[in-house]
Amino acid sequence: MDGLNCEALPVVLAVMAGGIALYLIMRKPTLRAILFELKAPAESQPGWCKGEILDAPGITVSDRPDLIQCFDPATGRLLGRVPATTLAEVDAKITRARHAQTAWAQTTFEQRRQVLRTLHEFVLANQREICQVACRDSGKTMIDATLGEVLTTAAKLQWTIKNGERVLCDENRDPGFMMMYKRARVVYQPRGVVAALVSWNYPFHNTIGPVISALFAGNSVVVKASEHVAWSMPYWEQMVRRALDVCGHSPELVQFVTGFADVGSAVTGSPEIDHITFIGSPEVGKLVMRAASANLTPVTLELGGKDCAVVFADSDMAQCVPVLMRSVIQNASQNCIGIERILVQDAKYEWFVKEMERRMRMVRVGAILDDEPNQVDCGAMVLSACFPRLEALIADAVAKGARCVVGGHAYAHPRHPSGQYFAPTLLVDVTPDMDITRNETFGPIMVIMKFTDEQDALAKVHASPYGLGSSVFSSDRVRARRVALKLRAGMTNVNDFGVNYICQSLPFGGVGISGFGRFAGPEGLRALCVEKAFTEDRFPFVKTPIPPIVDYPIMDSEKGYKFTQQIVAFAYSESWWQSIKAGLRLGKLSM
Repeated sequence: MDGLNCEALPVVLAVMAGGIALYLIMRKPTLRAILFELKAPAESQPGWCKGEILDAPGITVSDRPDLIQCFDPATGRLLGRVPATTLAEVDAKITRARHAQTAWAQTTFEQRRQVLRTLHEFVLANQREICQVACRDSGKTMIDATLGEVLTTAAKLQWTIKNGERVLCDENRDPGFMMMYKRARVVYQPRGVVAALVSWNYPFHNTIGPVISALFAGNSVVVKASEHVAWSMPYWEQMVRRALDVCGHSPELVQFVTGFADVGSAVTGSPEIDHITFIGSPEVGKLVMRAASANLTPVTLELGGKDCAVVFADSDMAQCVPVLMRSVIQNASQNCIGIERILVQDAKYEWFVKEMERRMRMVRVGAILDDEPNQVDCGAMVLSACFPRLEALIADAVAKGARCVVGGHAYAHPRHPSGQYFAPTLLVDVTPDMDITRNETFGPIMVIMKFTDEQDALAKVHASPYGLGSSVFSSDRVRARRVALKLRAGMTNVNDFGVNYICQSLPFGGVGISGFGRFAGPEGLRALCVEKAFTEDRFPFVKTPIPPIVDYPIMDSEKGYKFTQQIVAFAYSESWWQSIKAGLRLGKLSM
């Protein structure tokens, strides 16, 4: 046996060497990430206190309508004033994006991957700086920034790098019996200049996410950032532009504009925009659709949600309760897919309410970059103007029989009197007739409702017109799956919350007034492409002939009709015998 092994060894080594050589020859060359540096704004440093604290923070400047006032919502401290993009500048930026896209559309997938790899490496190497910038501009905590800004962006970058080419490669399709001599395929081609109008709740991820997909699909992109987080936008824009530049491509592919409603209208109404992605409210989504309709510009709308979590009595409460706490407290529940309605089965309802009351009373709000360590669980809110509306929704619920057990009002922070905080709130005994079950709150308000059985839960869930995300908790996997699939929502998770978005292979979007269209996953990437149907001859010597009997001018219309009738029967009859008979008739008619 040893002798045989010694004799076989050279052959085995030769085969291995040949395999390695073949792999090295056949594999596609990889363009590595190129490292670059970009300094974060000084204001993002913890403890920064050079800006004045505003008595009544707001984004407008009374005597300068061309400026956006930027401030930290956690402290009310002024960060600076940013010029709003003018309408002429909007047009100029779209034009520059159009010119840059011509060359970019000709790049290979590997060249596009290099840009994304370069951006990915920068994000991983600068997580703390990115989180601090996001925290300063939106008031969130570092943990919430890591999970909602960095982790989600890294997931999107990695999925696109690994899967984008496979998704956008030409896709062969079955030509069918009639066209068997043809090759049929779908070709995914760039749309041109696409636009993204994004919300303020995650300033980094919401702006960079659409850029990742647009660039990989071969487009240039115009991003209309929210005026409420205008301060951080130059940093995000420079980041992407530097990644393009160091890889040898035009930074003009990415254009950021910021300003008020007139700037958004200029983008959505431009005939030079080839696709629009909008993230915001149903009311503004309708305005976007109206503006886009003038040029028949396709749109993808993500318009928020009133996401539910259905909690059955047999749920693993040790896992369920912490997950649902994070679904409400993370980013002060300024999440499109935050859980805004928790439906608990009656057998566990009282226990669940008491446990959530205990936990909600312990939640501490504050400014993560300015307060002492380990003192902040929940950050500030970006829009203080919504506080009266939230208080009114809570008051309406209480008037109709609900109990406000914790919070229920804006919170005056003792250290940050100009900060924008809403007290973590627990509202229980809520019923579907209360306004708060049909209106998105986008705030740290835990709403708990009681249900008896599956039918009761579904009826209460579907009383809301929203249909974005959802969750079902149960130890009975069959029941959990059954209920989850019955929920009228674009996304659902069993025994979890929001994790479908970390699975970037899945599409993201809703139904009802939560919008339509999808971003993320293959569906989102392909939405930024023209899906062109393409056919060609399979063999150069086999082409489509026009039989004389139906060639113009047609000499015998009745005979020509019978001929085409038999073509249909020949190609599409269910039985072979019918097809054979139709073939014989075709031959006879051709004589």
